[in-house]
Amino acid sequence: MSLDLHVDPDKCVGCGMCVADCNTRAIELDGSSRTPRWAENGEARCFRCQHCLAICPTGALSIMGRSADGSAARVRGPEPSELLNLIKCRRSCRSYRREGVDKATLDKLKDMLAWVPTGVNDHRLFFGFIDDVEVMEKFRKDFLARLLELIQRNAPGAERFGRYRERLIHGDDVIFRGAPHMVLACTPADAPCADIDPVIALSYFELYAQSLGLGTLWCGLFLWSIQLMPEFLPRFGMPEGYVPGYAMMFGNTGLNYRRSTQPPPVLLYSMQG
Repeated sequence: MSLDLHVDPDKCVGCGMCVADCNTRAIELDGSSRTPRWAENGEARCFRCQHCLAICPTGALSIMGRSADGSAARVRGPEPSELLNLIKCRRSCRSYRREGVDKATLDKLKDMLAWVPTGVNDHRLFFGFIDDVEVMEKFRKDFLARLLELIQRNAPGAERFGRYRERLIHGDDVIFRGAPHMVLACTPADAPCADIDPVIALSYFELYAQSLGLGTLWCGLFLWSIQLMPEFLPRFGMPEGYVPGYAMMFGNTGLNYRRSTQPPPVLLYSMQG
């Protein structure tokens, strides 16, 4: 993608905010016109964060074919008390209604993922969704049956799931917990922060999903299981060169939590000078 830095001279006031906020010093102010331009080798250093576009007070700067007109009009956030309440009342949900989330809500969740942060602004994450309740039911049935088979014949690596053997035999959904949907966050194996990017992304996904009234569940058991059964990965459409990062179940629940929990104090330390 061409970086295509463009500045409207009629809008630019030469404030230099874009230059000051450029982490890689890719842009500088022209000495005469006081408008931003590429610094020497700046285009090669730019890592496409678009901070220059976001901070420009007059919307004079465009980059990568993006102009101020295509961005949100102003930065604003929820009231701090409301955000804190959402964090406090977030729950891991293990009981779901067998009904699909409406398409409009699913689209909101998917569209939001374009804004999740990644290490070194890599932004090559891939998200494999199961949108359809019937598709989820078939996947669940196939996956649990295969996992039970591996446990029963003591396949290498299956011993860690031995505690779930009897529950699986009796049809207990110990992995998906009856969720109607799931998302698998994947990342290129060579991404700078491959281990953490999917977790950051799903943290954002979870809070937004819960703000929309949905339940969510981090699913490490699925991640462990898929290591034993990689033949299921192609169903998610994961591109070549990518690896699974983490999975999250989500959907409408019949749960109605009335208050937050009361966790023990977190361990804190402030370094002294």
